[in-house]
Amino acid sequence: MRVLKLAMPLILALAVAACGGGPRVYTPSSPPPPTGTQKVGKPYQVAGIWYYPAHDHDYDEVGTASWYGPKFHGRPTANGEVFDMNKVSAAHPTLPLPSHVRVTNLNNGRAITVRINDRGPFARGRILDLSRRAAQLLGFEKQGTAKVRVQLVRSDGSIADARSAPTIQPRQIASNEQVLGPLFVQIGSFADVNNARKLRQQLSDIGKISIETADTHEGVVYRVRIGPFKSERDARQVLDRVFKRGFYGARIFTDRLG
Repeated sequence: MRVLKLAMPLILALAVAACGGGPRVYTPSSPPPPTGTQKVGKPYQVAGIWYYPAHDHDYDEVGTASWYGPKFHGRPTANGEVFDMNKVSAAHPTLPLPSHVRVTNLNNGRAITVRINDRGPFARGRILDLSRRAAQLLGFEKQGTAKVRVQLVRSDGSIADARSAPTIQPRQIASNEQVLGPLFVQIGSFADVNNARKLRQQLSDIGKISIETADTHEGVVYRVRIGPFKSERDARQVLDRVFKRGFYGARIFTDRLG
């Protein structure tokens, strides 16, 4: 799954590797902000699925994490570093390299801050691939996978928290919950408007897609959205179609919460 160099136009897709712990919680009170030069990278394709690296300053996702180790130990990561399975690191398909994220194992409450320096995982439904050491600290080395929450650590050291922003995590809304609309499906957020336009063109058959400009503390971003939808059911149907096309980072959000 893993040898990827941003300077290369082609991506090598390799297999995903995967293989417990007590109640101790690892919660650094002041996570370090990202350091060094970040590279977003160009869109790339793995196993027939396109991935679109982008800045996402509000990144806060819940999903399945796996880990990788001996098969890739000592090999170069996507940003040219040497992968060491005994150090804390992670792979993500689209966040800039490097990025820092707060990872919480929702099964046992353990949480650590991890530096992303690689691309992956490319298995359906997984949002993060951790080094073996990171999996050990989070308490799921033996299980191989875990349900986690992944939150971006911003450059100012703050942590993204979708619960305090007007966003709704995909597949997290209760069936009887009433949400004030309108609702949108956001597929991606890009620093380069050309990448946003390419994505809009690729998914033009799914629905009415718009590109909205937003000012953030790190610059202007271009958000690719489908909608609006009057009901959460309609939004979920479109979200499922987007997932089937390989865009697992898409999510439903609304400008109002109720």
